[in-house]
Amino acid sequence: MSPIKPTLDDDGVMDFVASGLVVLESVIDENFNRCCDDLTPGNCDAFIASDDYTQQVLLHPQVAGVARSLLGEEFLVPRGGHHHFFKEPHLGQTWHSDGLSGSGYDVFELQCYYYPHSVALADGPTMVLPGSHCRAVDREAIAHYGDICGQVSLTVPAGTVVLTRYGIWHKAGPKTNDRARSMIKFSYHRTAAPQRDWLCDAAEIPTYRDRLRLPYVTEVESYRDRVRRIRTWNWLCGIDQEVALRWERSQPVSELIKEGTP
Repeated sequence: MSPIKPTLDDDGVMDFVASGLVVLESVIDENFNRCCDDLTPGNCDAFIASDDYTQQVLLHPQVAGVARSLLGEEFLVPRGGHHHFFKEPHLGQTWHSDGLSGSGYDVFELQCYYYPHSVALADGPTMVLPGSHCRAVDREAIAHYGDICGQVSLTVPAGTVVLTRYGIWHKAGPKTNDRARSMIKFSYHRTAAPQRDWLCDAAEIPTYRDRLRLPYVTEVESYRDRVRRIRTWNWLCGIDQEVALRWERSQPVSELIKEGTP
């Protein structure tokens, strides 16, 4: 099999840095989607590690191409995961961030959601909050939040895979019908040092080009978002430098001392 090729360019990576997710609609073959119909809820390590799932989903050129773009060469392919299955109506989950996530600007893990069946609003879709992936998280605090301006309900066609930066805020939305809703969750991990080795038109590393302010973000907080995004972009490019946005004019103290020397 040929090596996995990256599929994102600079703009695609910058979009991910800002939003924290990539949505690939209807990329998995319809015939394979139907193979998930009888999958037992809960742990599904054996299914995910199977040759069919590996070839049809995990190493799919578009899915693995995003992982290659954001995690570099020799990324770790999942050998296990979890099948989230809902059938009965329910009120939905509270906002949460998995594990010990939301504490840095790196990208070491992509948490992914595969939907073998189409998901409508009445099915209780996964809800995500774009841009929340690099925010410090108090799970008990965010669990009290209700609807947030700019939240996204993943109402998607069958065969969709969503790749997110581990730490993005998410939850299951309220379910108002009794139709089965499936989501298979798994994660890719990084092993390589970060460097700009996705699709590049030029060798020179471009400065991060900021994206629009998210609907729930205030003007003051948008400054912090910009710093967070620049830090993540620099980290992904292998640039080791601190980021500080200064609005005031300033000058090094050594220059002033020299200027004032008699």
